[in-house]
Amino acid sequence: MKILVIADVHANIWPLETVMEMEKPYDMVCFAGDLVDYGITPSETIAKLRAEPNLQIVGGNHDYYLAELSHKVDLKMVPRGEFRWVHYNLERMSREEVAYVENLPESVYFQTDGWAYLMQHMLTIKEEDIIQNTTQFEKHWRKYMPSSYWDAPKRRIIFGHSHRQCVHSFGEGIEWINPGSLSYRVDETDEDTRAHYLVIRDGVVELKRIPYDRKPSYDEAMRQLREGRMMHEEIQGFRFFFGDALTRHDRLPNPDGISPENIPEDVFK
Repeated sequence: MKILVIADVHANIWPLETVMEMEKPYDMVCFAGDLVDYGITPSETIAKLRAEPNLQIVGGNHDYYLAELSHKVDLKMVPRGEFRWVHYNLERMSREEVAYVENLPESVYFQTDGWAYLMQHMLTIKEEDIIQNTTQFEKHWRKYMPSSYWDAPKRRIIFGHSHRQCVHSFGEGIEWINPGSLSYRVDETDEDTRAHYLVIRDGVVELKRIPYDRKPSYDEAMRQLREGRMMHEEIQGFRFFFGDALTRHDRLPNPDGISPENIPEDVFK
């Protein structure tokens, strides 16, 4: 059994297509949340995953936030300069696609190759919180798993959210794993811009990272910069994740075609 474990694609079709093509054939895809927001291809990304015949998927905080925002915001009323990538996603998604991400489950469970699995996007609302010992593992496991799985000899929890690829073992048959982000690194502490993911082959976890085409996302951010509609902070983030900026706060290039009144001195080079 070969399981492709991915998370945090954030509406970025290029790493998703690259990884899926690279890892064919596989028997199951596990997606640990954050399907949309902060990327430029939400519809294509949703369609790609929904086409998988054996898909285990949960929602992430960005998925639920986008869906919640869709009930509150009139995109035509978002002021110029306050437009964000979540608004960009909503403009490009159908009502049915928004409903799909809104109704993604918060957790799923399944069993294969002798392992019982629980998959969720995040442990708690506090990003820094992780399962640190067997006591915490047991409490979490029993909270979310049916009693028939409580004493399974081999147990794994799959998380996303942190964008940090890892395997944590508390002894034989007790693990929690995170595939990392398929789309982008979490911050300046990680210089690796490749797509991060996991493969579980016959129960054995393999950590993988491969390059993908980051240029389309960067180019769209620069187009948004020229148009002057997007928040500068959002473009700065894209330039860090998909371009050559050293931090998420680097000053932006001053593109041609922007009128002087739209150029704050503390943002542009």
